[in-house]
Amino acid sequence: MQFNRYLTCFNTRELPEERVDTIIVGTGLAGISTAYYLLQLGIKPLLITKKKPGKSNSFLAQGGIAAAISPEDSTELHYEDTLKAGKGLCIERNVRLLVEEGLERVIDLINIGVNFDRDEKGFIKLTREGAHSRNRVLHSKDKTGYEIGKTLLSYIKDKVNLADGYYLEEILTDEDRYVGIILSDGNSQKLIRSKSIVLATGGYSAIYLRNTSAYNVAGDTISVAYRAGCELMDLEFVQFHPTAIYLEGKPGWLISEAVRGEGAILVDENGERFIDELKPRDEVAKAIFKKYQEGHKVFLDIKPLLEKGIDFKERFPNVYSMLKEFGLENETRIPVSPSAHYTIGGIKADLNGKTDIKGLFAVGETSSTGVHGANRLASNSLLECIVSGYKTAYTVYLHNIYANILNVDIKNETQTKEQLSKEGRAEVLKNIKTVMWEKAGLIRSKESLESAILDLENLYNSIDKFCNVRYLKDLIILGKGICEAALKRKESRGVHYRIDFPEENEEFKKHSILEKNFKLNQRRF
Repeated sequence: MQFNRYLTCFNTRELPEERVDTIIVGTGLAGISTAYYLLQLGIKPLLITKKKPGKSNSFLAQGGIAAAISPEDSTELHYEDTLKAGKGLCIERNVRLLVEEGLERVIDLINIGVNFDRDEKGFIKLTREGAHSRNRVLHSKDKTGYEIGKTLLSYIKDKVNLADGYYLEEILTDEDRYVGIILSDGNSQKLIRSKSIVLATGGYSAIYLRNTSAYNVAGDTISVAYRAGCELMDLEFVQFHPTAIYLEGKPGWLISEAVRGEGAILVDENGERFIDELKPRDEVAKAIFKKYQEGHKVFLDIKPLLEKGIDFKERFPNVYSMLKEFGLENETRIPVSPSAHYTIGGIKADLNGKTDIKGLFAVGETSSTGVHGANRLASNSLLECIVSGYKTAYTVYLHNIYANILNVDIKNETQTKEQLSKEGRAEVLKNIKTVMWEKAGLIRSKESLESAILDLENLYNSIDKFCNVRYLKDLIILGKGICEAALKRKESRGVHYRIDFPEENEEFKKHSILEKNFKLNQRRF
């Protein structure tokens, strides 16, 4: 499958132009953390978002943020737990930086007034989630992401420039140097040039039919960066949350590990317990999936939690509200199923946000830094958002001192003006998601992945003649990259499970790097 460097028609000489020092694309926790720390350094960034600020998956994070703040804990134990969950693929120096720097950044959050839950003596409450050896997860009831994000937004909202309602269509480059971006509001395009850009647009879980992404974050920006010359890393590692509400025709809203951490258990339709609920997510998700394959149903039983005297509505108001919306608020057994939730792969970057393109940085779930290895430790994702935002802000500051805005002009013309209908685009999108869910989802094989690649290539060819399908093409490019990486990894490790290669293989203790034109290499770091 061949694709062009640019997928939209434009001429930079003819577009309205704006110039700024730094752009941040995305206003989830990683984006606004970066903005917060840039403001401390005297840089006023332009924030670009498809929707309103805060309409992101990180704002919906229920469980919490992990940090070794307890006297009974240590950054060394947090480091070891993260490596263990990562199944041998964590980049250890980055994990060390995450847990040590993360402790300082969580103290920042406490100092600026994030309202973490406290006990009757005023001490911050800590809970334990899957694969943690200590209670180290700070939370604000079951809406921790929202509480952190709301507090940071209150600091930055009147101090940054904001452009909402825009889609990032193209990243302009001159060889390996960043030049600017093409934005679209659905009706017209605009050009923005800057010294630097930070991509903070989330992962790609919504490329799967069943997902927990409330805002349909499917990863098209990652594909835009790939077309611009960024290498992508570890795309095959997609974390399927074990406990998303399972009702036909309803979205897969997740129920946080924190509910299991407080005592809820997993049972089948006969009330039989079949898995240790606090095992790593990949093990729990596979156990549930296999139950469904055997013809069983699976439920999250909250009765043990209630018997401990925990007020479910008070402790988990967000989950309770969601259950009420689905008519399940009076049930003690909640039907659950795995759903695509968090993507470990993304734009290859370090924790300073640096990518293969000078002036282009990536943070949070958009990036792949190796801190999660083959499986993310619960509640490390919000920590990565804060740490990578902090580190990237300082790197951008230093970059901008010596960088100039480049005046390179670029033109891309297309031979067709034919458009695919809205209904046609919706049908193609559904087909992409279905292929990814059924053939490149939780359980994979050589046959299913090769079939998925063929299906995606055929979909791409079927829409190649249309001029209004940039988003769909970028999803297909990303989907093919995921499948190619999963196909080459002939083993099962962490969240990547091959039914034809069910064991780990030391030969594949490497990171998957997607280079130009779908060239796939595996490297050790």
